[in-house]
Amino acid sequence: MKVLIISSDKGELKGLSDEYIKVVSGVGPVMAAVAASREIERVKPDCVISLGSAGAISRHLKAGEVYSFAKVVCPDQNLTTMHLPLGVTIDKKRSTVGELETADRASRLILSTSGAFSSEITDAHKTLYADASDMEAYGVALAARESGIPFFAIKLITDYVGDKSTIGDISFNLREGRTKLSSLLEEVLSYLQ
Repeated sequence: MKVLIISSDKGELKGLSDEYIKVVSGVGPVMAAVAASREIERVKPDCVISLGSAGAISRHLKAGEVYSFAKVVCPDQNLTTMHLPLGVTIDKKRSTVGELETADRASRLILSTSGAFSSEITDAHKTLYADASDMEAYGVALAARESGIPFFAIKLITDYVGDKSTIGDISFNLREGRTKLSSLLEEVLSYLQ
């Protein structure tokens, strides 16, 4: 199986098997969507994964642990003045696009993706029932959806949104949790086989 993994930084890919196609997108949903779209077209993968770090919103998620998410939402999509729900936009066919489901049918977790670093829990997080927040998964999910390819979002919780974590704390938690990313990746991929 040809697996494409998109991460925002090369540090999130360290230790992963060379059997995977690994791409660094840069930070944010736009950069992630561009990188994912380009690589999907180029390599024609069987599966696309947004892999990396996230901040926990729900306190039942533990820092240093890795989770796979069932859905990805984007609070930046705000057409509420057009009477659409928060997190919903309109595509080129004039259809609405909101939350995107992943191929993980065992998870119940929701990941919120924003172009802004989440330093506090917002009303948007609450409205969309987000359990964690990252900056890339929605862009990758949208690219995979457009190509009809199964998508997963696998994230290591490095901090809690709203806490005063430093970049050093986040980097340390990422280094310490890297092997857990690889383990959950292999487990999740077994769903497709």
